[in-house]
Amino acid sequence: MGLTDQAAITVLIAERHRTFGESLATIIQSTGDAEVTAQVTTAAEALESGGKAAPDVALIDLALSPDCSLVTALHQLSPETRIVVMSERAAPATGVIDALASGAVGAIYRDASMEELGRILTSSSRHSPSVPGEATAILLDSYVTSLSERRQRDLATIEALAAAVEVRDLGTGQHLRRVTSLAESCLERIDPELASNEEVRFGFTLHDVGKIGVPDAVLNKKGSLNNSDWDKMRRHPELGVKIVEPIGFSPAATDIIFSHHERFDGGGYPCGLAGEEIPITARAFAVVDAYDAMTSDRPYRQAMAPELALELIKENSGTQFDPDVVDVLIDLTA
Repeated sequence: MGLTDQAAITVLIAERHRTFGESLATIIQSTGDAEVTAQVTTAAEALESGGKAAPDVALIDLALSPDCSLVTALHQLSPETRIVVMSERAAPATGVIDALASGAVGAIYRDASMEELGRILTSSSRHSPSVPGEATAILLDSYVTSLSERRQRDLATIEALAAAVEVRDLGTGQHLRRVTSLAESCLERIDPELASNEEVRFGFTLHDVGKIGVPDAVLNKKGSLNNSDWDKMRRHPELGVKIVEPIGFSPAATDIIFSHHERFDGGGYPCGLAGEEIPITARAFAVVDAYDAMTSDRPYRQAMAPELALELIKENSGTQFDPDVVDVLIDLTA
């Protein structure tokens, strides 16, 4: 199976063990969708080759530059190259976090499967970093500690965290940007003062942060979820609130995280709230999130035409969705 249906990507492999690097090159090139332009064994060779060829992807053995100086230098020399670092499964995940901070857009274990390698080589980007679960957890812990101590509001860090969580759910960081922007536009029509609150934006961006506690087997399950799976999935709004509470977010943010899966008719979760019991920010986000999900490609189906998605949303106005928000969305997308 090929890595992608697009034109072949060019790949630089910088791996300290030549034999392992050769095996990796053979696997990547056997797909027919990628061309290994160079295979090197030192940081100096990687920097020289990367600067000359500017490959689409540089697959870097993290052990070649534990202080991430190679990642930093290559990122500065060839900003368009997507740097993915490789590490041992037993290595501290802090090395991956340092690499992301230095310019890498993804990380993978050296014993990862071909499917994982293909996904990371083709999908990792500045707005959709792909990292091992342990690294995501450390990023989260570092972020919470930083904000708890200094009450910083670093939106770039928030987006990086949220995008890393979303990759586990087979999504992309672009979904976050789209739904946040559209939800803000809807809310501006409904309550301009509320829409201007920066913590509302944080709530939109971090709406699914609780999924960091949902097992991959549930998040990435190809078939229907069983009752046990749903029990785990339905916990993510409450877990999300617990994750952000130490930061000191106001209800403007936590209301969205906690209530964006409630339904207007009371049939949602986690509390079965109905109508105006559901915060207006969560009601607005629920409509926008459903619209973006329907009009975006997913691994299990193709995107739906916007017109058809709006028809389905209108059919569920007053049951799943707040009718006033539905009207605003239709007006915005007309």
